[in-house]
Amino acid sequence: MHQKPKVGIIVLTCPQEISPIPQQAVEIMQDYAQRAKANLSQNDLEVIRVKELIDNADIVSEKVNPIIDQIDCMIFLIGSWPSPALAIDILDKINKRVPIILWAIPSAMIASLVPTCQFHGAFDDMGIPHEFLYSEPEDSAFLDQIKKLAQAAHVANQLHGMNMGLFGGRYMHMYTGTADPIQVKQVFGVEITHINESCLVDAAKNIDQSDVDTFSEQIRSKYGKVNVPSEVEQRSVRLYFAMKKLKQKHKLDFAGVKCMLEVHGSYCSHCLSVSQNLDQGFVVACEADINGAITMQILKMTAGSAPGFGDIFDFNMSENLLKLCNCGAFATEFAADPKDVTFNEQYSHLCPGPGTGMVTSYVCKPGMVTIARLGRIKKEYVMQISRGKSVNMPENTLTPGWEKVPHIFIQKDSDPQVFFQNCRSNHLHWVYGDHVDTLVNICKILGIKSLVC
Repeated sequence: MHQKPKVGIIVLTCPQEISPIPQQAVEIMQDYAQRAKANLSQNDLEVIRVKELIDNADIVSEKVNPIIDQIDCMIFLIGSWPSPALAIDILDKINKRVPIILWAIPSAMIASLVPTCQFHGAFDDMGIPHEFLYSEPEDSAFLDQIKKLAQAAHVANQLHGMNMGLFGGRYMHMYTGTADPIQVKQVFGVEITHINESCLVDAAKNIDQSDVDTFSEQIRSKYGKVNVPSEVEQRSVRLYFAMKKLKQKHKLDFAGVKCMLEVHGSYCSHCLSVSQNLDQGFVVACEADINGAITMQILKMTAGSAPGFGDIFDFNMSENLLKLCNCGAFATEFAADPKDVTFNEQYSHLCPGPGTGMVTSYVCKPGMVTIARLGRIKKEYVMQISRGKSVNMPENTLTPGWEKVPHIFIQKDSDPQVFFQNCRSNHLHWVYGDHVDTLVNICKILGIKSLVC
């Protein structure tokens, strides 16, 4: 179920015993707060407004403290001459993943800009991250800015405390897919649970045959052709059910699997399992790619749809066209129509041994996409972020020798050299839609440098 980001609104003002506030000024502040709530609520946000004017510590304890653990973003509407010390005391109780907005009320009677500029300077001096807004609550540009910031905070807060299952170890010495679990916990709040990949095979072998047969029938009904030997298909389906079973057993929020040179080659590849789990909202990254899995989980929570995992196969410099493929595990929702998806047996040369796999074969549908990838520079996390447009391409543009695997062709409009300088892995990830601004905000909240290219 879709959860709306929660935004708190409080109006800070001068204590009445210091300077009584004219009733007209009180009405202006209350009206402004109500209009802000009404307009933000229409932008897919859940707004928690404290109706009382906040002017002393007692009312903070009574009215503000109870909502602090509920919100993803806090808006301080700055009224008539509030004390910045009161705001600082509130901030001491708010976690660092909740962004703060100072919103000045454009009213000559309130003179809100005077204290807001003072708050802004004090916050900067104390190193408190925040946004400074001065607008009417009906201004669509500012509403969109708040929405994107609140969405980003919601993702960062939801990510904190998640459990990633890591099945198997590092693949082919890929340093860029590895991570320090302590750093991952500190930066993202994600726990990494290591699980032997053989547990998936053991679970797969014990799946009821009736479940396997039923799921195979559903695949044939929903998608296009299935050109896979029966034994390979059955093993593929069994791994899909095994992942669902271990996900529940270990209470996993997302996962990564080693697959190649381990399960793939000896039993069966995870391609079908990864594809179907992505379709159903459970992120699984290939090749035990921890940074890839976290990137994909962030993209999924940001867009509310399946993320992609692909290798950088080619870049046509004259056409500024990026080609991404993988072994066969794209989410099928990337296809224009489920009937466009064909399931083929994976190339045997990818991994010597009896266990091939069941792979998705199609070209991704057209549309705006957002590309992202977490990496590290001198052990500090950064995120590559980029826009592009997925385009239809003829079959003769598929990678020779890799025609069976899924492809996405992304038209870029930025400098390819700058793009490549920011590619710090062979893997890139994407979701449909333009989510660049939200990802940049997520990086700010997590303390990560965003590299928009």
